[in-house]
Amino acid sequence: MKKWDKVYYVGAKAEQSGTMEGQLLVDYFKAHPEADKNKDGVIQYVMLKGEPGHQDAELRTKFSIGAIVDAGMKVEKLAEDTAMWDLVKAQDKMAAFLAAQGDKIEAVLANNDDMALGAISALKAKGYFKDNKFMPVVGVDATAPALKALEEGTLLGTVLNDAKNQGKATFNLANVLAQGQTPNKDNTGYDVTDGKYVWVPYKKITKDNMADAK
Repeated sequence: MKKWDKVYYVGAKAEQSGTMEGQLLVDYFKAHPEADKNKDGVIQYVMLKGEPGHQDAELRTKFSIGAIVDAGMKVEKLAEDTAMWDLVKAQDKMAAFLAAQGDKIEAVLANNDDMALGAISALKAKGYFKDNKFMPVVGVDATAPALKALEEGTLLGTVLNDAKNQGKATFNLANVLAQGQTPNKDNTGYDVTDGKYVWVPYKKITKDNMADAK
């Protein structure tokens, strides 16, 4: 980034998406004390991670749990494994978690929506999401299949990675640079951090505000 003065970065901060995932669970457990199935005041959770060592996977994992702890809640990790961002792998991993931990699991965090949807498939096979048997599952990306799951009430929440605004910011940057100008908020419409970075915020998405993602 420092080697060339015409290089800019447009994107979103992975730690913010993780924080928002955790906040979605905090909101749910505060509104639904019955979600603490064993009444021990601790959220027993499982984590489905993306590619090991991948920045987004590591930061989403760390900051999602950090957000829950920062809200004053206690957590216990029952299981964690990588599903490589993949729905089918996540379904298999979740099935294994359920076989080992069963009803001890109180929440599922996934580093992206595909893995969250895989977890939901495994949960459905075990009778969840009917007869008032619910499991809060959260993901990241606000993909079309994830929004459908939100609508049907199987996915608790996701986090919008705002591609529309990222695209707009990229276009505006290129347009300003083509005119020989230095990008700033006035001529691009976006804050430019350290003269190089445009950070487009993530947004929490639930069934209540799905239209914002659509």
